[in-house]
Order: sequence, then structure tokens, then C-alpha cells
Amino acid sequence: VRTNENVQEEEKKLSPKQQKRLEEQKARDLKKKERRAEKARQTERRALEKERKLEDRERREEEWRKEQEGLSAKEMEEKQRREEEKALFQAEFQEQPHDAIVHVKKSKQESNRLGGRSMA
Repeated sequence: VRTNENVQEEEKKLSPKQQKRLEEQKARDLKKKERRAEKARQTERRALEKERKLEDRERREEEWRKEQEGLSAKEMEEKQRREEEKALFQAEFQEQPHDAIVHVKKSKQESNRLGGRSMA
């Protein structure tokens, strides 16, 4: 088992070139760990997003099914009331026929307007 002291002693025995290589290797290993951790976080985010989208889709489908299922008792009453109001509205206007008013155009002499040559 290598202890911290043993590692430090070995590093002292190594040449500067070997120490540099070890430091570079440690840096690469650290970078790899960071990359793997980031990839794991990204995978988790994607899985959560996919799950959320699936839940939204299921919720929309359930709402659509409820809409297609039929009208509730309140909705049926509301629909019937609207139909009755519409029928009464139509009946009211059918009972009172509209008499056409014949418009008679005034002659030039009966008109109060001054126009053309009559301006003095």
C-alpha cells in the first residue's frame, strides 16, 4: 500500500521530465473524470426531459379522451338551454314580418337644398 509519504518520496526521486509527465497524466485523468461526470449529468437531464414530455403527452391524450367521452350533466343542461333560447329568438323574429317602406324621392322643387344654378 502506497502512502502519501511514499508517493512524495518517489516523486523526489523522479527526474523533472518524469514529474512533468506524471502531472500531465493526473491532469488528463482529472479532465476525463470531469467529462464523464458532465456526460452523466447530461444523460440524466435528457432522461428527465423525455419523461416530462411523455407525461405531457399522456395528460393531453387523457384530456382529449375526456372531451370525446361526452358531455356532463351540467354541459347537457347548458346545451339544452342554449337551444331553447335560440328557438325562442328565432320564433320571435318570425312572428313579426317586416313591412317594406317605400321610399319616395323628393323632387328638386320640394327639396330644401340649394344647388347648381339656383345660387344667387
